[in-house]
Amino acid sequence: MRGTHWRRVPWVFLSCLCSCLLWPVVLGVSLFPFGPRVRDLEFVRRRVDFTSPLFKPQIGFPFGSSLRDFLYFTDNGQIIFPDTVYQIFSYPNPPLGGFTGRDHLAVVAPFWDDADFSRHKGTIFYQEYETLYDDYKLPIVQQVESWIQSFTNTWNYKARWTLKVTWVNAPAYPAQWTFGTNTYQAILSTDGSQSFALFLYQSNGMQWDVSQHSGGRVLMGFSSGDGHYENSPLTFQPAWQKYRPDQFLMSNSGPRGLQVYKLHREERPNYRLRCLQWLQRQPQWPSWGWNHVSCPCSWQQGLQDLRFQPNHIGVGPECVGLVAGSRWLCSFSSWRGGVCCSYGPWGELLQGWRVQSPWHLEQELEPQAWCCHWNDQPVLCALYQQRRPPVSCAGYQPPRPAWMFGDPHITTLDGANYTFNGLGDFLLVKARDGNSSFLLQGRTAQTDSAQATNFIAFAAQYNSSSLDPVTVQWLLGPNNTIHMRLNNQTVTFEEDQKIFNTTGVVMTRDGSLVSASLDGTVIVSVTALSNILHASCSLPENYRNHTEGLLGVWNDSPEDDFQMPNGTTISRGSTEEMLFHYGMTWKINGTSLLGKREDHLPSNFTPVFLSQLLQNNSTDKNLTSGCNGDQQCIYDTLATRNRRTGLDTWKLFRVYQQMNDTLNQYPPSIDGPQVVEVFMRQTKLFHFRSSSEDVTFTFRNNYTDDLKLFENGTLLWTPNSIEPFTLEIFARNVKDNLSAVVYPKTVLCACKEKKQCSYNQTSRVGNSSLEVASCKCDNNTFGQYCERSKDHCEEQCFPNVECIPGKGCEACPPNFTGDGRHCALLEDCPNKSCPVDYCYNSGHCYISQSLGCQPTCICPPAFTDARCFLAGNSFTPTIISELPLRTIQLFLSEEENATKAEVNASVAYRLENLDVRAFLWNSKVQKIRPSAAPASEKSLSRWEVISEFQYRPRGPVIHFLNTRLLDAVVEAFLLKVPGRRWKRSEEPRNDVVFHTVSRRNVHSLTALNVSTLQTYLQCKGYKGYKLVYTPQDGFTCVSPCSEGYCKQGGQCQHLPEGPRCSCVSFSIYTTWGEHCELLSMKLGAFFGILFGALGALLLLVVLVFAVRRFWCSKVRSSYLVDSES
Repeated sequence: MRGTHWRRVPWVFLSCLCSCLLWPVVLGVSLFPFGPRVRDLEFVRRRVDFTSPLFKPQIGFPFGSSLRDFLYFTDNGQIIFPDTVYQIFSYPNPPLGGFTGRDHLAVVAPFWDDADFSRHKGTIFYQEYETLYDDYKLPIVQQVESWIQSFTNTWNYKARWTLKVTWVNAPAYPAQWTFGTNTYQAILSTDGSQSFALFLYQSNGMQWDVSQHSGGRVLMGFSSGDGHYENSPLTFQPAWQKYRPDQFLMSNSGPRGLQVYKLHREERPNYRLRCLQWLQRQPQWPSWGWNHVSCPCSWQQGLQDLRFQPNHIGVGPECVGLVAGSRWLCSFSSWRGGVCCSYGPWGELLQGWRVQSPWHLEQELEPQAWCCHWNDQPVLCALYQQRRPPVSCAGYQPPRPAWMFGDPHITTLDGANYTFNGLGDFLLVKARDGNSSFLLQGRTAQTDSAQATNFIAFAAQYNSSSLDPVTVQWLLGPNNTIHMRLNNQTVTFEEDQKIFNTTGVVMTRDGSLVSASLDGTVIVSVTALSNILHASCSLPENYRNHTEGLLGVWNDSPEDDFQMPNGTTISRGSTEEMLFHYGMTWKINGTSLLGKREDHLPSNFTPVFLSQLLQNNSTDKNLTSGCNGDQQCIYDTLATRNRRTGLDTWKLFRVYQQMNDTLNQYPPSIDGPQVVEVFMRQTKLFHFRSSSEDVTFTFRNNYTDDLKLFENGTLLWTPNSIEPFTLEIFARNVKDNLSAVVYPKTVLCACKEKKQCSYNQTSRVGNSSLEVASCKCDNNTFGQYCERSKDHCEEQCFPNVECIPGKGCEACPPNFTGDGRHCALLEDCPNKSCPVDYCYNSGHCYISQSLGCQPTCICPPAFTDARCFLAGNSFTPTIISELPLRTIQLFLSEEENATKAEVNASVAYRLENLDVRAFLWNSKVQKIRPSAAPASEKSLSRWEVISEFQYRPRGPVIHFLNTRLLDAVVEAFLLKVPGRRWKRSEEPRNDVVFHTVSRRNVHSLTALNVSTLQTYLQCKGYKGYKLVYTPQDGFTCVSPCSEGYCKQGGQCQHLPEGPRCSCVSFSIYTTWGEHCELLSMKLGAFFGILFGALGALLLLVVLVFAVRRFWCSKVRSSYLVDSES
């Protein structure tokens, strides 16, 4: 670590001073108990390198500026935090010089050096402790908490996740001939916001042979991979100190062998933890009446449902996430809890929340923000919704209103209209269900000198099993004022006060309209016009079929609404006189809720009826001309001889009708997929429909060019980048202007190949509805999107050993043995040295212990024999003059007002992590002065960047830079930077978010073709090698011996003067010529064939002679016989 100062090193050591006789002894630290007796698990593999299974803390692990999701340990004394589950390597060789802050690997290193468990020696124990809740903790966790508090001055630290890993008797590489083992322990602990590491080294347990590690490569400390790091002070000490951390004492008092590190850069809230703790405190389902709650389907509908009141509790964006700035309606009931509903600017229902009281709204919204908005784990939101099922308008039923207005005209709960001018106190409605009961009574008085009456007072009483009885009274005062009484106590509204809230009752005042919501169930609204009280009463659905009184029998049939207390019913078409006598049966003869009347009522009052008024005023049509034929308006006008009274009645009736229409008017329905899944840069079609007519579909905002929504509900998505957005699809009825909205779950797969997508495992992108599918990489790829090909050079080779892309590490240095990644010093062959010039052609000679201390050559790649004389292998050509650079130009834009250094670092970070790593540097980073731009773009910064890449002769670098570079750069700027990569405070950050980049933003400046690059390379060494190019392997020096230089099975040897063929004989032939291309017959074979042929010919002559002689003798004998005859 640069400029290490004691005051910056977070080391504190346990003070434990003992007195033994006369000599003070400073004790070494004791490891935490480990092994099977404390239920540790054992994990070891008998090979040179291995890694543990992944640990996945539910709350993540704060490391540097990032929250890491998984980690694993290795045999080489590290605990590694990979970017993805497929980036698992053992990394046996630590970086030389310690951690620098520019490390890409996130690692905690208690003792990072090459270990070897392959020889059945040593093992590893581990145990994971999850203590998310404030319940019982094992003593080891309590001790870890105590040590962290003491050593780091961190008060009230509570460990929520702890990992203990113990390396027991770990041998160094190579285990077969190294001596001494190490035993040490690492403890990682986090409370979700802070994280710490404790390294404990067993006293006299660190016994690796220092003479075999004279290079002192061991590394202790950590690097977060995003610029936060710390090296042990032992890093820059001699090897004999570095390899004995158990003996190192950092202060005048305290145990040897203890190191403590703070791993987090800064303390941040952990919303995963808060969500999990909240979930643990909640029952699986709410105990209160969650299933009886729903929201009005639109803001307009909710305003008319007076059970819901606008809520003005200050709820800011920090609490509500996606619904910040919306409008609220809330309803509360003592027996079923309550609901608060959020509506957008078009009146569309966004979401509903169950709450137990209006004061608990913010407390309900905060856990939803923890679980659903402020972390990237969708599974936590699913768990939240199990405890708090989402509230929608499904099942919403508006209240059933009834009205009493004018010289009393009544509209019953079933919609029957009639006029009743009774005088006295009357039962308007009596309702009851299993939980509550409700009474509404009204008092009438004679309307001035007219033979008609009007309401001057109302009283409502509500009883429930969870509330004391509530009685509310509305009394007509002078000048159209209303006096309110609650449980016989006067209620006074201050000048600016609009709401009066007390247990079981919410009263609201809007001008001359005063409403009372009784336990969020029954609503009574009363207004005063023309010195008359007019009222509406809205009942909930649970009172259906349980009502009686002047407001009728609520059963959706107006035919039986005129039912008397004795159960008899008159027809709906009865005369005015019969309806008057029906109404009088509901007169309250005793003391009503309004108390005893102070005025004296005539015992024989009979009102005037409309038929009488029409007959007596048949010639006075001008008085009623404004009523447009409305009989209720006509009656009130003629009865009172006051046109204004009649018009007020007409207007109120229209208002009530409009309120009822709005209550029963629903926004359009939306049917379509709940989950939208797409693959990067592929277009997919989705259909959203509505059963309503005259509906058009639209977005609230134009998110990106990637999404297109047509008015018929057809959605096209061609994703070209991973930019967070929340998909909101609106359906608007063009006639009534009501809107509905749906939020489909949007899942994007950006994996390298479509078959790698895991749509059921996602992570959320920012505070949006976009989720990114995880990628299931194959054995040859890794990275967040499987975009990187595995290469042997991903893990660092032994120091001073070169790694060839696609091939791996070259041979170990002289006097070392191993495979190039694992190398060990040879020191067990005393008085042995290599003969002079034992190895030819620059081969390196060393004494091999495994070969009985005999000299052994490490040959350049071209040579095939043991002493580097015979060539024939392929090798990398020599660069005879510096290769030109591959240069591209990028035009980028961003809205973060980034500095030049931040843009440079951010571009470099992306280009360094392309599939093939060939990026060199950015030779130019320049801000482009903007021309005149719209006001909406004034914060946009544009940059020109020229980036340079280095050609390399071997591997796929040339092919990649010449054919795939531009597309790879475009792809690198489409994908988001995994995690937050911040440098140290003095270095620029490298996570600037740029706007989407296309091919027109990336230009090629210089590129060299294969034939041009060939002129910069040469096959130095033996004659006859030639350059061969393939896209995958690049340039290779190939011997003619490997290309069939020798024919007819001749054996090729590449000597200093060039390839030579050793011709071989077969059968009767022999091969000869420079390439064994000529074929000759062997001399012995020739004479053998010749003499064989002559022998065969002689035998044939003898045979012919014998046959001829035999034939001739037979003929002569036959002739003599014939002559004698």
